[in-house]
Amino acid sequence: MDHHSPQASPLLLIDLDHTLVERDGGTDAWATAFCTAHGLPLDTAPTIVTLVRADRSPAGFAGIAARYGLRQSGEALWEEHVAHEAARTHPIPGVPAALTALRGAGWTIGVVTNGYTDVQRAKLARTGLLPAVDAVCVSQEAGARKPDPEIFHLAAARLGRTLTPDTWMVGNNPATDLLGAHACGIRSIWITPTPPPPLPPAHPTPTRTAPDTPTAAALLLAAP
Repeated sequence: MDHHSPQASPLLLIDLDHTLVERDGGTDAWATAFCTAHGLPLDTAPTIVTLVRADRSPAGFAGIAARYGLRQSGEALWEEHVAHEAARTHPIPGVPAALTALRGAGWTIGVVTNGYTDVQRAKLARTGLLPAVDAVCVSQEAGARKPDPEIFHLAAARLGRTLTPDTWMVGNNPATDLLGAHACGIRSIWITPTPPPPLPPAHPTPTRTAPDTPTAAALLLAAP
């Protein structure tokens, strides 16, 4: 198979959070750890959460540093935050082997994720999944968020490809992954517990459902 011809290999776009990786603890747990690390009273944690959700960026952290008299720069606090987010992220069991099997069978794989570029790429690097995919498209640097078709088309373009009705999208979020796939005219696998919860009225139905990403990969590998 010639992987360099435009449509030679089957194309898979795949979500990141809750599809390839999971994170231990939420933003509240992070904020508590942040307060402890920087000598802030623990009762400031809810305010830290609010500030970070409003502006999760080096500039946002510079504002936190100014507000609480922290010595570190916004950039240094941002880098610390990115490292912390990556450190508490782990691959979902079976995902590394599933990606390896798909690549071995000739699939081209692009990650399409909403989020912050530094954070999402750090998660992929930390979990060892970055070499297992062919491209990464993050909403912050792409300038578009799922379900906007633009981010799906951009991900395909980064792979030197175009979306076709044979392209697949795998993800856990109906409002972003399934709606986006439907808007692009591509196939979808919804990662969801069995039996799946009901979708909202008039919501497009996924092509297939699977309880986890390794099962979805097995469906793709068995597809004609």
